[in-house]
Amino acid sequence: MLRLLKQPLLHFVLLGALLFVWNARVSAPTAADNDVVNDNVIVVDRTSLLDYLQYQARAFDPASFNQQLDAMTAGEKQKIVADYVREEALYREALRMQMETGDYIIKQRLVQKVEFLLENLVSRDVEPDEATLAAFYAERQQDYRIDAVYSFTHIFFDAGKDGIEGAKTRADALLAQSDNIGFNDAGLHGDRFPFLQNYVERTRDFVGNNFSDDFVAALDTLNPADKWQGPVASRYGYHLVLLTSRSEPGIPSLNAVRDRVLDDYRYETLVRSREAAEQEIVAGYEVRVELELAQ
Repeated sequence: MLRLLKQPLLHFVLLGALLFVWNARVSAPTAADNDVVNDNVIVVDRTSLLDYLQYQARAFDPASFNQQLDAMTAGEKQKIVADYVREEALYREALRMQMETGDYIIKQRLVQKVEFLLENLVSRDVEPDEATLAAFYAERQQDYRIDAVYSFTHIFFDAGKDGIEGAKTRADALLAQSDNIGFNDAGLHGDRFPFLQNYVERTRDFVGNNFSDDFVAALDTLNPADKWQGPVASRYGYHLVLLTSRSEPGIPSLNAVRDRVLDDYRYETLVRSREAAEQEIVAGYEVRVELELAQ
C-alpha cells in the first residue's frame, strides 16, 4: 500500500480529482451565477465568504476558516462582506468588458490558483520520522555551525589622541591600577569608543567588525577571569579587556537545534514535492518547439 501511495501516476490522478472537485465547487452554476446573468445581484453566503478568506490567506483549511468566521465580531464580518462585494463587483464588470481575453495577468492568476492547490496537496505529509530528520541534519551540519560567542567589557585608549605608542602607555599605566575597577565601571575610564562599551554574548564576526580580526584573535588567547587583561590592540588603539565568558565554536547536537532543522526539512520537502507535482502536470503535455533555439 505504501509503495502504491508513492507512485507518480497516483499523485497525478489525485491532483486531477482535486482540481475537478475544486473547480466544480467554485465554478458550478448556482443561484448566485444566475443572478449575475439576470439581475446583477451579488449573493453573499457562507460558502462564498469561506472561499474568499481562504484565497486571501493562501491556505485551504475549511475547518479552520469556519472557526475563524464564527469568531468574528459583527463589525469584522461587515468589513469582510464589503471587501468581498467590492472584489466580486469589479470582477463581474471586468467580465462584461471581456477584459480576461488574452490577459497575461489573468493567465498568471490561474497558474497561481493551481500552484495554491498543489501546495496544499503536497503539504499534508511532510513530517519526518527520527531517522529521516537525523539523516537530513547529518548532510547539512555545517549550516547549523555555532560561532564563538564572547562576553566582555573594555576600556579604550584612542590612538588618535597621542599616537599608538601613547595609547599603549596609558593602557599599561591603568592596568597596573585596575584591581578595583569593576565591570560596570569601565565607562568611567579611558576614551570614548565609537561602538559599544559592553559586549554580552556577541559573535566573533560582530566583535571583529567593531574592533578588528586581530583583536578577536587576541581574545582567543585570553582566559575568562575577573581581572583586567591586555592591552589588546584594535584598529582604533588599545583596550584593557575584562573577559567574563567565551564559548567555543562548534556544531550543535540535533536536539539543540531540532526546531530549526525541522522547519528547514519541511520547507525543502514542500518545495521538492511541489516541483515534482508540477513536472507531472507538464509531462502530460506534448511540447512542440517551433522556433530555432540558440546553440
